[in-house]
Amino acid sequence: MIVAINGNRHQENHLADIQRLVDTLLRNDHRVVMSDRFLDYLVDKLGSRFALGIHHIRLTEQPEADLAIAIGGDGAFLKTAAWVGESEIPVAGINTGHLGFLAAFSFDRPDEIARYLVTGGYAVEPRALICVETPAGDYYALNEVALLRGDNASMIIVDTDINGHHSLSYKGDGLIIATPTGSTAYNLSVGGPILDPSVNCWVISPIAAHSLSIRPLVINDSSTVTATVKLRAPSFRLAVDGKNISLPDGCRLTIRKAPYCLNVVTLPGHSFTDTIRNKLGLGE
Repeated sequence: MIVAINGNRHQENHLADIQRLVDTLLRNDHRVVMSDRFLDYLVDKLGSRFALGIHHIRLTEQPEADLAIAIGGDGAFLKTAAWVGESEIPVAGINTGHLGFLAAFSFDRPDEIARYLVTGGYAVEPRALICVETPAGDYYALNEVALLRGDNASMIIVDTDINGHHSLSYKGDGLIIATPTGSTAYNLSVGGPILDPSVNCWVISPIAAHSLSIRPLVINDSSTVTATVKLRAPSFRLAVDGKNISLPDGCRLTIRKAPYCLNVVTLPGHSFTDTIRNKLGLGE
């Protein structure tokens, strides 16, 4: 099995765990490929011998692997998801961050890593992505697309069409269009609903709406949403899973379901309700 590994460069408390993981993979005749920046960071911390037997690749190049492992928080997971792109390589998260909602594994439970990741006995859940078409190119999001006002204090107006029908005009600080996977991220922080990842839908949630009548709206993810953005400023921000792109006033965006999924690695028998109870304390 070829295992591609990426992570954030804040692993001072987990260097021995990462060393142990890589040694175990190599000892079990797996090939290890690591993103170059993460490998450089680990070599700096662990010494040049760490890199022996490890191949490296840039984050701008799609890896050829059977499994990808993201070490860090949800940010590291999202970057790893972008790294594998449309290849549909399963992505497993090992949480070393604060919440790690997308990560099924932790170095605190090494037996699960050894039993499922090293042996390949994990389960996989396909997760839908959003594609947003812009004049600057197409972008893909696992969590959400957010349309946000710029640096000035003026509100943003987003006129939306859903499947060719004029629907709603949103006025406020911005607008989020989230997948079920992303419903527990930015969407949740603005009062949007939690969606089960198996449901084929999106949620459109306003940010600080200028009208109390504007509420989150759940729509089918087969919909095509067209958004035209207007504001009293030259540009606004499009945030795609936290990555910011500056776009001009009056820009028109088309948002639809991506033609491929991300395969998220989970523990066998683990449910979504287990995750929201363990990570968010919901229902305890």
